[in-house]
Amino acid sequence: MKLIYASEYRAAARNMLCGRWTEAVLVGLVASLLCGGLTGGNTITFNFSTNNFSTLPQDVYYTTGSWALSGLAMTVSTIITILAVLAVILMIVVGGVVETGYARYNMEMVNGAPSGIRDLFTDFSRWGTCLLMQIIRSIIILIGSILLVVPGIIASYGMRMAPFILAEHPDYTGWQAIKESWDMMKGHKWRFFCLEISFIGWAILSGITCGIGLLWLTPYRYASYSIFYLELAGDYYSRATVI
Repeated sequence: MKLIYASEYRAAARNMLCGRWTEAVLVGLVASLLCGGLTGGNTITFNFSTNNFSTLPQDVYYTTGSWALSGLAMTVSTIITILAVLAVILMIVVGGVVETGYARYNMEMVNGAPSGIRDLFTDFSRWGTCLLMQIIRSIIILIGSILLVVPGIIASYGMRMAPFILAEHPDYTGWQAIKESWDMMKGHKWRFFCLEISFIGWAILSGITCGIGLLWLTPYRYASYSIFYLELAGDYYSRATVI
């Protein structure tokens, strides 16, 4: 039976996750940490400034203890900044590979095939292809956002299926996956937007729980997205075969 409404995709995802929540939460957590978020358009901003210390009274700076405290704060701030930069570099280097692997994991889980955390690292042999896909998507979305916000949003939704396509087609280049995603999503961007926005309540709940709810929300969302993709791809490739 063809699914239509967001609630149907969510129900199907819950059914697929039944009995597999522990594994799904673990895999989703690792994928999120390595990708810096799995929303398809997250940006991470680190803001560490030594100006925060300028608010201290001037006479405090001239005491030995305060100088020591200021030096310690500067050291801690520097270490945190270095770690943040290294984390961003790691996300850029492995983000595309892990995102593709996470798409593979979810498709296998939805199809009832054996799956596990190993799926996140299956595509490291195609590191360059996955990185290229990630870079091209980012550039297109950035250009669209600079021109107007709406084109950037439309572009992001048009390319959302690229990691799933790349996971299913080992012979594809990053550009092929993006182009096919764009063709596949014609007439379906609004449907996917409705599916994504239907998780807004769960996202708010995750915020209230200081992000703890994201441990369950991430696999829940991506299982739904995988079902959406597999259904969409089935129609798309069957039409291509007939043509």
